[in-house]
Amino acid sequence: MSAGTITVVVKTVNVTFPLECLAGETRTTSNQIGVSGAEKPTVGVTAPSEVHWSMTIGRGEPPA
Repeated sequence: MSAGTITVVVKTVNVTFPLECLAGETRTTSNQIGVSGAEKPTVGVTAPSEVHWSMTIGRGEPPA
């Protein structure tokens, strides 16, 4: 397994952020963004083919 970068793009609200991946290491990362006016956001991920990833996307109330 090799190191790499996953780039997460939320197109409808123009948000992009990278996540670094380390070789041979499993990590859990949590990111939360507050957006308004995005009823059906589209999320895309690009990563090298050697990088294995999974994603869970949720929708909830904004943080207090």
